[in-house]
Amino acid sequence: MSVLFEPPPRFSGLPEPGFQVFSIEDRDARREAIVEAFHPALRDLGEDLCARLVRSEHEERPLHVHLPRLDWPRGYQPFCTWLALSRESHGYQAGPQLNVGVHFDHVAVRLAWDVAADGFGRFEFLCRRGNLSDELRGLASAERLQFRVYAAAPWPVGSRCVFESDDDIDGSFGASNRRGVWWELGRRFELPADAAIVHGRELGTEALRIFRAVLPTYDRITGG
Repeated sequence: MSVLFEPPPRFSGLPEPGFQVFSIEDRDARREAIVEAFHPALRDLGEDLCARLVRSEHEERPLHVHLPRLDWPRGYQPFCTWLALSRESHGYQAGPQLNVGVHFDHVAVRLAWDVAADGFGRFEFLCRRGNLSDELRGLASAERLQFRVYAAAPWPVGSRCVFESDDDIDGSFGASNRRGVWWELGRRFELPADAAIVHGRELGTEALRIFRAVLPTYDRITGG
């Protein structure tokens, strides 16, 4: 699709006051406040990205925008929220995601996996036994991305990074197998250091840059 026909971006940044809602003690009130504070902006970002990541006018498997409800499983303590782009219209958690995660102290843009997903083992196999590892290392180097693994942690933190590397993808799988719940290749924007990016249009620009770079690999993994 020609950029001449792309609509102007709707996303103008994540609201700075919104990050205060992660500290609300009541679980239900926190969930509602997170959704209200961030989901309108994340939906705008998702629609902007989908419009710009179209491969052709006749694409058979378009990207879909997904936002979480933050109320499952029972007793879940919401500590973050996210935008996920997937070629699956339902059940996107079962495979890789183009994901923008919003946490109280950072925003992450990444190609990501829930380690418990059925397809993660096959993805690890393709990396260890095929040439996908080299492809992902090349992406990390070219786009200034890092491999990270997160483990679960009690609220209010919710998750903690237990592995980080510019190129050690095998190490990331080792960490995933030991204690990880989330695997990613991406970039973190730390708060308050990267506040100008997070609260402005540049976050959308960076997300588009990263997702354009990783989309061919995402499609290779998913058969898209």
